[in-house]
Order: sequence, then C-alpha cells, then structure tokens
Amino acid sequence: MSDCERMMEVDALIDGEAGEDAAAIERHIRSCEACRAYAADVRRNDAVLRRAVLTNEPGDDLEERLFGPQDAPRSSRRKVLAGMGMAACLGGLGLLMRPSSGTGEADFRDAVLGDFATYIAADKPLDIAAVDAVRVVPWISARVPFVLPDRVAPDGATLLGGRLCWLVGRRLAALNFEVEQAPIGLYIAGAEGLTGLPEEGTLPVEGARDGLQGAFWRERGLALGIVGTLPASRLSTLAQTLQG
Repeated sequence: MSDCERMMEVDALIDGEAGEDAAAIERHIRSCEACRAYAADVRRNDAVLRRAVLTNEPGDDLEERLFGPQDAPRSSRRKVLAGMGMAACLGGLGLLMRPSSGTGEADFRDAVLGDFATYIAADKPLDIAAVDAVRVVPWISARVPFVLPDRVAPDGATLLGGRLCWLVGRRLAALNFEVEQAPIGLYIAGAEGLTGLPEEGTLPVEGARDGLQGAFWRERGLALGIVGTLPASRLSTLAQTLQG
C-alpha cells in the first residue's frame, strides 16, 4: 500500500482544522485505502498517548531519543518529559495549538514547539527518511505552497529526513536533524499572519515550551524556527548559520 498525497489533509481533519473541506476529506478517506489506514493509525496513537499520560511515566527509550546519551540529571530530564507527555496528549486530542478558522493571527513559536513535543513523544515516522538533501528537499518542495530557502541544513547538523505538517492554519515543512546526538527540527512556513517573529534581517528570537527550546526568525516572506532540547543559545547559533 503506497502513501497518498492527501494524508496531510487527513491530519487537518483529525486536528479539527479542515473547516469547509471536512466533508470532502471524509469522502476521500472512505475511498482511499492508504488514508483509511493512516487515519486509523493516528487515532489509535492518540488513544495510546492519552492512556500513557494518564497512567504511566515516559519510558527510557523516549529519554534517549530526546537527550541522546548525555548525562543530564535524571530529575530535570523527567520534568521535560512530563511537560511533553501532556503536550502530546493534548495534541492527539486536537486541543493543542488549534488555530481559529478565521483570519486571526497565530503564534508561530508556540505552535512549532508544541508540534515538536508531540512528534517526539509519539515517535511518529518521517514522511521521507533520507540523509541526502538532494532527495529530501525536492520531495518537500513539491508539496508545500512556498519556495524553500537555498540553505536548509545548519552547520554541523546531520539530516535525518523531513515531514509535512498542518499548523496555524497552513502547510509547513519540517526537516529533522541530529546535532550533538540530540534531535532538532527546522520548521518553515509562509509568514503571513504569524506572530512571535522578529523583523527580517534581525537576529532570531528565542522561545521555550514543554521543556523544549527554540530560535525563530523571518526571512524572504518565510517564518523559520529551529527547536529541540539543546540550549536556546546553541539553537540560535545554528539558526544564524542559515540566515543571510
């Protein structure tokens, strides 16, 4: 069974963001085996997340994915994971960072940090897993309504792949990397109507949520953000290698 290019619309439906397109997406799901299986998978994962947050602590494997083999104090790592577990639960319920269907502005920093917390906690697969940007960038470029920047790999980062997101009422590209054995995500979207971003040509602004840190900036009509468990100052340095 192959993937369907409308799977991102299924995400929008499940997250309550499909609006007037909901009925059409539901009809498509009924006729598309790949999207039916995908929707069932997402809803099953949501149920697992809800049970996990209510009854269990996050496992050691999740700590390893988030922090790598570094020797961070276990108590501080658990605090991060507790916040992320709740974020994942709320995200699965469609309550985390759901933008209004109107024309109001949405905070890019908050949405991106919440999505990355959910992505890591749920251990979701990448839409395309590849270490070669020559494969990943064209695949994503063909599926988003904007032109990706010329440079998308921060200095010293190892590309893992990419995925498509639906946040703040629009399609986003998310590229995943590993830096210093820790996962980071680079989010890219059209900047119109988004808040929480500095003026173009200025240094990134920092943000934090659910134990994650991030650096965010605006460039050539795009909103960009690098998020992860690395310190915000380190993420800001990585962001600056992509500016200009």
